[in-house]
Parts: sequence; C-alpha cells; structure tokens
Amino acid sequence: MQNMQNAGEGRNTFTVFTALQSDDSGLEPGAVFEHGGQLRVPLIYSPYVRGSQATGSVGTVTVTIT
Repeated sequence: MQNMQNAGEGRNTFTVFTALQSDDSGLEPGAVFEHGGQLRVPLIYSPYVRGSQATGSVGTVTVTIT
C-alpha cells in the first residue's frame, strides 16, 4: 500500500524533451534520442549512425555520405 501512495522516483504524469539529438553518438545506455519522430534508447546491437545515408536502384548502388 505504501508503494502505491508514494510512487517514488521517476514517476511522472507529464514530460517534455527538447533539443534531443537525432542519433546515439556518444550517448550512454539508458539515455534517449529522437530518430524519425520516435523516442529511442541506444542499443549496442542496433546503432543509429550519424550522417549515414544510402540510396540505390536495381543494377547499381549509390552511397551518399553527408
């Protein structure tokens, strides 16, 4: 009963995140970033590399790095 009355640390009814970076470069595990309009948490096996972009078509491959 006490836990229900005293929710403790990290329980919020409203949170605003501003100026989030768009990739996980330099972030520690558990931090958050925005990618494609979604809030994400960095994972070791699924990176969101900064400045990586690729386009292609049948028969040829074009890679553009910005």
